Amino acid sequence: MTDLRFTVFCAALLCAGGCGSGDESGDGGGPGTGATTASQGSSGSGSGGGTAAGGGETTTVVVNEISAKGSDWIELGNPGPGSADLGGFGLCDSDEATGACNLGAALWFPVGTQLAAGEYLLVLGDQAAEDGPGPHTTCLAEGGPSRCYYATWKVSATRGETVYLISPDGEVLTRLEYPIEAAAEGQTWGRLPDMTGEPAATAPTPGAENAAL
Repeated sequence: MTDLRFTVFCAALLCAGGCGSGDESGDGGGPGTGATTASQGSSGSGSGGGTAAGGGETTTVVVNEISAKGSDWIELGNPGPGSADLGGFGLCDSDEATGACNLGAALWFPVGTQLAAGEYLLVLGDQAAEDGPGPHTTCLAEGGPSRCYYATWKVSATRGETVYLISPDGEVLTRLEYPIEAAAEGQTWGRLPDMTGEPAATAPTPGAENAAL
């Protein structure tokens, strides 16, 4: 009996370090912590794949066309199939130093901003901050939609920039890069086919379907 008790006592001492747990590292550093995703989300530098890593917002809206020479404007488009609610969402250009979304100067769309399937939304760049985001009825003199929104920034054709559509918590939902000198004077940079294709130099069509040159 004494030998049996001694054997049980020794086995208990050996298992005190973790019997049956040899597959667990115990250091808390394994995958699945989500720390990288959370950090990336707070900086607004996500991949732009359409899903917000933090809040889970999604949208079908795309940055569809950019005019960086002459008139400064950005066109958003909603390929559908349903209507998109952009209230609280933002639009920003890229920070010159980092290339990430310049959150400090972002245009935030007011509550109630809706974009039906197949419709377009126009944002004028280089506008006065005191005018507010809109919607405004003073838009492009050369045509286009009668309602638009104002951003204080504009896309630089000589430096090249990226325009980001972001969720209310700053997650990048979609983007369109405007390369250095991507389009000539009188041209824009837009998706072909309209709202779904890769970007190319296009004829200016603010508020309408993109057109090849």
